[in-house]
Amino acid sequence: MLFAFQRPLILVAHPDDETLGCAGLLQRMAASLVVFATDGAAPRHGFEHTFGTLQRYSETRFQEAALVLQQVPNCTFQRLVKPDGTHFVDENLFQELPQAFASLCQMASRFSPDAIVSHTYEGGHIDHDACSFLAMHVAVALALPRFEFPLYHRSRNGTTILQQFSDPGADPIEWQLTETEVACKKKMLDAYASQPGLASAFRLDAERIRPAIRTDFSVAPVRDYSYRNWWQRLWRGGLSASALLWKFKEFEVRQHQQARERV
Repeated sequence: MLFAFQRPLILVAHPDDETLGCAGLLQRMAASLVVFATDGAAPRHGFEHTFGTLQRYSETRFQEAALVLQQVPNCTFQRLVKPDGTHFVDENLFQELPQAFASLCQMASRFSPDAIVSHTYEGGHIDHDACSFLAMHVAVALALPRFEFPLYHRSRNGTTILQQFSDPGADPIEWQLTETEVACKKKMLDAYASQPGLASAFRLDAERIRPAIRTDFSVAPVRDYSYRNWWQRLWRGGLSASALLWKFKEFEVRQHQQARERV
């Protein structure tokens, strides 16, 4: 058997991440739960000019996600929620890790997955890296095997690298999608109409994951985070890698304190 699991929880930052990284995997699973960590509507990037409001942009993305995941048998999705019932803001997940962790633990406990799959820690997007961190802690808390997939990062010379792991790790599990799986994956990506160009930018016929062995998030893969959209307009969110690492440290200190209190 290619996979050591058949009932994964797949934690991703935004609608379309699950399709880009795992559409073929999802098609081969007996059951799966996709958990979206953020509202998918990053501020400061002008989406409200196209969609009217950021709320409307977020609603559009999740309407698309619902249609997309209907293409996959036995796949459901949920969204992380704060205690007040609202969702985590895109590019700000790292600011509220304890609440996100609690929500994810609850969802995982109800679904009873046999593995958790999420982003690798690669410096491509601050929400992707926050998901990698959360997946590690939830996997430890629930004694689950953890796997990771790559999406994108930048090389030292600034070249964008797609779907390749940026650092050494466990040997990856790689597979070729069948023609039927490729056709389904393309249909899924095309349904994300608010994110044009995905099917042409990313390779559709192959995927890879690997066992996640990282336990140390003390070194950021980048100095800070900046993004390009598919029209090559530079996005500057002013997102500091050091701020991300500080929040990681705060979370782990809090976890250790709570563990001591329970003893």
